[in-house]
Amino acid sequence: MGVVTRAQAKMMKSQQSGSEELPPRGGRREAGGPDLISLLPDEVLGSIVSLLPIKEGARTQILASRWRPLWRSAPLNLDTCGRSITKAVLSRILSGHWGGARCFNISYSVLGGDSATLDGWLRSPALDNLQELDFWFDSSASPSPLVPHSTLRFSSTLCVAKFKYCKFSDDTAHQIHFPNLQQLKLCSVTISEDSLHAMLTGCPVLDRFELMYGHVGPPRPLMPPAALSFSSTLRVAKFVLCQFPNTAACQVHFPSLQHLELEMVTIWECSLHAMLSSCPALNSLILNYTYGFYKLIINSPKLKRVEMYFGRSEIEIRLDELIVVNAPCLEKLHHRGPYEDSIEISIISAPKLKVLGRITESIFRLELCTTVFNGLHDVRVATVMRTVKVLSLRLEYLNLDVITNFMKCFPCMEKLYIKTYLMDDENFRLHDYKDHLECLDLHLKKLRISYYHGTRSHVEFAKFFVLNARVLESMVLDVEHTKKGYDWWFENQRRQLKLGKRASIGAQVVFTSDDYFDYLKDIHEFSDPCELGC
Repeated sequence: MGVVTRAQAKMMKSQQSGSEELPPRGGRREAGGPDLISLLPDEVLGSIVSLLPIKEGARTQILASRWRPLWRSAPLNLDTCGRSITKAVLSRILSGHWGGARCFNISYSVLGGDSATLDGWLRSPALDNLQELDFWFDSSASPSPLVPHSTLRFSSTLCVAKFKYCKFSDDTAHQIHFPNLQQLKLCSVTISEDSLHAMLTGCPVLDRFELMYGHVGPPRPLMPPAALSFSSTLRVAKFVLCQFPNTAACQVHFPSLQHLELEMVTIWECSLHAMLSSCPALNSLILNYTYGFYKLIINSPKLKRVEMYFGRSEIEIRLDELIVVNAPCLEKLHHRGPYEDSIEISIISAPKLKVLGRITESIFRLELCTTVFNGLHDVRVATVMRTVKVLSLRLEYLNLDVITNFMKCFPCMEKLYIKTYLMDDENFRLHDYKDHLECLDLHLKKLRISYYHGTRSHVEFAKFFVLNARVLESMVLDVEHTKKGYDWWFENQRRQLKLGKRASIGAQVVFTSDDYFDYLKDIHEFSDPCELGC
């Protein structure tokens, strides 16, 4: 081994130090590589910091000396929901910030019913150029706190506004003019009809409007007709806990409305049909516990999704007949009501229908083009619907006759969801089908059975698919939580299901305990990527 002289060692040290990368400005280089983010301009870093929640944004000041002024000068993103923060802390934040604001969201836990303090905050220079404003007073405050007049100073910049549990004075509401406002939400707000009309008129580019009343039983508060005086740009509308006036719904026209949601709303049949006919661009309709009509007729050129949820009611008029007359773009039709709901469904023309559910055993009549189900046990299969890929059923017993009839009607079905209630059917028999079913041979990939008990009839039902579904990828069996920890029970079930003889080698059988499973959330490939997410 050669000897290194002092001169050589000094030269080597000099070469090494010269070849080292100098740490970039703004921070020390970490072991994993250079701090590339600090190479970004201050304006870009400020925008990044402004997107962080309040605490995380403030903590960026400890990263390096260059980061210390960024948070104070970046647009403020102040959201107190779910966070423990006091009025004093909030006041200090506003007084020490000089970068303008992006979002100001104050929950009732901070605000209470203090309208005067909110007024002072809204006048702070830290909120200049505010884009999103959301404040929520305590719902128990009486009388309802007034919306501060200082709200008007954001008229030129505000894009999103949400007001909850407050009162608009006529002076304030009549002066509201938000030329750039795209989203407006009014929740349990006290406002006169003239003021509401003036407010909506002052929002010429409104894209989304939500009107929600407090939780009160029927009869629900009458929605003022002015609430339907939308701009021609509105695409999303949601109404909650109110009653539609008959005349207003018949006189409106929503040329751009794409998503309509009614939740706990009372609306008469003529008004509902008049409203739907006035929405030529509608592609999504959701009716959550909405009453007042016996019949719903769908005749819409662009409607893609219809979801309906109904509960038991002794006093409300509830839907008992659904007719799809002409829906050339309809892909998803979902109806969920009480188990004993004996609704009659007729689908005359829906050439693109992919998702159908939830069909119950107590259904009075189901017509699919010329195929008729008088109940689910008396079936005349005259035509097939090859577009349907997903079917959801709710059955008293697991019945193969019912399932095979649907597989004949929907030969290209890929996903089948079944929710059952009772354990055993004494009349159950395992069918030995000599005629192949196209659905089983070529298409069925996923089967899910909720409330699977592992009894004889349940095992035989599931085993039929294990032995006959040739392209099955997964079978999910939802069992009771009490079965957890009983490994011997699951091993016994797998043995009885004859998994060694499965028709699809790659099929996986999974046991779960998911009481709150929703098949609509499990459907991804059939969702519209442009869905508005309401």
